[in-house]
Amino acid sequence: MNYKKLIGALVAILLLAVAALAVHSSRRVAAERGPAQAAIVTTAPAAQVAAEGYVVPQRLATLSASAAGIVTQLHIAEGAWVEAGAALLTLENGGQAAALAQARAGLAQAEANLALLKAGSRPAEIARAEASVAAAQARLDRLSGGATAEQIASARQAVAVAQANLEWALAGPTPEQATAAEATVRQAAASLKQAQAKYDEVAWRSDIGRLPQALQLEQATIEYERALASHANLLRGATPAEIKVYEAQVGQAQAALAEVLAGAHPADIAAADADLRGAQAASALVQAPARPEELAAAAAQVAAARANVAQAQAAFDQTVLRAPFAGTIGGLHVERGEFLAPGAPAVRLGDTRAWVIETDDLSELEVVRLAAGEQVDVVVDALPGRTLRGEVQRIQPASRVKRGDVTYTVIIALDASDLPLRWGMTAAVSKR
Repeated sequence: MNYKKLIGALVAILLLAVAALAVHSSRRVAAERGPAQAAIVTTAPAAQVAAEGYVVPQRLATLSASAAGIVTQLHIAEGAWVEAGAALLTLENGGQAAALAQARAGLAQAEANLALLKAGSRPAEIARAEASVAAAQARLDRLSGGATAEQIASARQAVAVAQANLEWALAGPTPEQATAAEATVRQAAASLKQAQAKYDEVAWRSDIGRLPQALQLEQATIEYERALASHANLLRGATPAEIKVYEAQVGQAQAALAEVLAGAHPADIAAADADLRGAQAASALVQAPARPEELAAAAAQVAAARANVAQAQAAFDQTVLRAPFAGTIGGLHVERGEFLAPGAPAVRLGDTRAWVIETDDLSELEVVRLAAGEQVDVVVDALPGRTLRGEVQRIQPASRVKRGDVTYTVIIALDASDLPLRWGMTAAVSKR
């Protein structure tokens, strides 16, 4: 404790000498620069509390990435000013980008499926089903009661319906079907890209053919080719075989017309009745809206796909380290091509638009004579003769041991000035 008192006395004598020098210097500067400029020069009173500190930005942080990876890009340099949210560095993120693309493709697929359910059947499909019912009813009536002029007309209408079905088969896919097929292709392409990225990571190995990445790439390639083929088939329209089916239906309708004209057999009447019931059921199914549980299931798939997109986006965003606030790059602790572990210091950022003094050598005997909000004088060692005003902003509640002494850290906010302060300058603090 006697050693501390001796050191305190020496510091007080030194500060008194600095104060006397400041008085002399202030008078000389005031005479040379006039009253307006001399106003920034003050004299330091007798020191009751004295400490040393450093000039630091008002806000500073040592930033680290939340994901591990190789640094592929450095977007900043030491001393550069960056705005809040600016990208500082980017980690290797090929796998995360592929996963995000796959998640977005899955969302597009789920949304397309939900749109198909909400859209329901097209008017042409409903009309075709109703025409099938009418044709079956007419055939049954004709077979049951004998052919009439109206029944003959109905049979002929059935022929027209079958011909209309044939024309419908040649009309091509609907926009909703084309959208769903395109979404399937994009999803398959995203899966192939992700499988290719995983394969490329181990392609150098001699046993690559036996690794699961090779099998996954082959399966993804098959699925992609299958999606492309389905999409091409859809756009190409009905195949010759399908067209032949509709042509056969036209033939059947024409044969039914011939039956109307020729008379009915009991077995034919029973078959016609069964056809009518089947046509009625098909028409009801076509005209019925999507069931609530179907819509709920499709909506749940959309919600799950959106959650997958959000999760993939979050994983991708973790590969880019961004500035949490605007400031100056005070230091870079990583180089391009280096591996960066999660939580490892990467960038030191400070808001240099305002400065504070951070001192950690205030003794336990002096800290009791200081309180938050009190005014203090600050002299920066690099700028002798200039005294800055400051206000005690915060006193650390817990002490630390520094070179055998119990000390406290104090943060002092400086008043605005035009002095050329720089990060890390040393300063002396005294209470007025």
